Amino acid sequence: MKNKWLWVLTLSGIAMILLGILVTFPVAGEIRSKFIRPDLVSIAIIFTGVFLSFSGITAISTEKFKTKAQKIEEEDERNIKINQYAKSKAFDLMSFLFGMGLLFLALLGYMNKVSFFFLIGLYFVSYFYFWYQNWLIKKAI
Repeated sequence: MKNKWLWVLTLSGIAMILLGILVTFPVAGEIRSKFIRPDLVSIAIIFTGVFLSFSGITAISTEKFKTKAQKIEEEDERNIKINQYAKSKAFDLMSFLFGMGLLFLALLGYMNKVSFFFLIGLYFVSYFYFWYQNWLIKKAI
């Protein structure tokens, strides 16, 4: 089941790359004109497609070449705890860097009001989700 979704991810990335290439042609001028920066539309679509397909391909290749011992060790409780601790530290760093980057871009004038408040909303959603998960775990213990 996991491999099926990884293939869907990879194929959707390839489709995005093809769509980005298609948008570069003059025939797609009508599509590009709907955006504020029509010169960056194809670059953004292609970059998103490359990111999605690269993520899918690397995940498929690591799953395919795992030995039985590696699969067993991956499910070891100690390794799961280490992985969760590393993710929690990465979340702490990401939340700090995201906040500072957002403030920095807003103060330098590189961000408009819509994107600023949208990103602030995403920031608070991630923190509320953290607090909710923390509450659920404490309740279960």
